[in-house]
Amino acid sequence: MINSRARRNLIAQDSGEHRHDFPQILIGWRGEIECEFSKGSGRLNNGLVGIVPNAAEHLFRGLNNNSELLVIDVVLEDPYIQAMEQACNLSFSETLFKQPHFVSLAPEMLPLLEYSANQLLLDKKTATPQLNCQLVSLFMTQLSQMYSPEIKSSAINQRIEATRLNDIIDQRLARPPNNTELANLLHLSESHFYCICQQQFGVSPQKYVMRRRMQRAKFLLLNSKIPLSALASELGFSDVSSFSRAYKKYYQQPPGQTRTLFQLGLNANHASIRK
Repeated sequence: MINSRARRNLIAQDSGEHRHDFPQILIGWRGEIECEFSKGSGRLNNGLVGIVPNAAEHLFRGLNNNSELLVIDVVLEDPYIQAMEQACNLSFSETLFKQPHFVSLAPEMLPLLEYSANQLLLDKKTATPQLNCQLVSLFMTQLSQMYSPEIKSSAINQRIEATRLNDIIDQRLARPPNNTELANLLHLSESHFYCICQQQFGVSPQKYVMRRRMQRAKFLLLNSKIPLSALASELGFSDVSSFSRAYKKYYQQPPGQTRTLFQLGLNANHASIRK
């Protein structure tokens, strides 16, 4: 692929795992798609976005028959992309595509998402160069705003109350909040919220959410007999398989092994006490 492009991708209920030699922006449009990276997962629905760096392995699974994405395939060597980098005073590879993460489109962007998808439908085989340039620049510039020097400098002296953030997340574990929801509840713009979270906690908001989910998962594994299927549902995973993959990536062992090893340790302690 030589030039960057915008396209629609009907996932339906298909699933798979792959990587590309170019970055991608995966924008949820219709239905819902589960997307997993090596250190985090999220669900893409209308206006929720997965940022996929070059060569980042990712797993996807459509949860509805109409699950569909609007995809931006980005070629960093594309002269049009390089011109945007110069105009925005940003390196996309060092900002937007530095790591896999999830963000949300601003509410005012949702009508433009609908417009973009409909424009691509009019030309099913391939978008014209003009339409490609229009849609690629629209979403690239919108999503890269959170990395602008002005946003970063204004976020330096701001902090998030960690207790408040944890409470919000913990109350929504069965349906984890996205960045827009978190930012609204904390009375911040999403771009400021993203920057403050990165500066204060060293991770993106959705990685912070995943951390809370995994901490809760381990607590329940060690302190209850709740079945894995119920635990997965309580923590917002679509099934045991998705939960087990996320847990193993985070703790380097399957959830069942965590519970078994803990129980074996308890039994050994009880046996030594009886002696």
